[in-house]
Amino acid sequence: MTKEEILEKSRQDNGGKDIEDLEIQKQAAMAGYFSSAGICTLISIISFIFTKHVSVQCWMMFFGMLSVAFFTKYFKLKKIHELLVALCYLLIFILLAIAFIFELKGIMPVTGVAA
Repeated sequence: MTKEEILEKSRQDNGGKDIEDLEIQKQAAMAGYFSSAGICTLISIISFIFTKHVSVQCWMMFFGMLSVAFFTKYFKLKKIHELLVALCYLLIFILLAIAFIFELKGIMPVTGVAA
């Protein structure tokens, strides 16, 4: 088998995508996840410094994004691990969304730290 035949077989096995392309997409997704977590952490720290309260909005968005990513991986790969992780992230997202609604309705205090 020649090098070109091996590469063509690899592309066929990977849905027409090059292995290098797949690896770059994986690295880009990981960079996106980690940078999003870092940004949320930074926003939370700054928010706490100035208001003594950590807002749930950015974390709600973060876990919503992660749940969609893992549900997508589950539907493509059919791995139960991806489904379980997606469901955990979805549960966290739902709890944060409820907390966000409570903040908006004034049920949960937005400022101040419990003594």
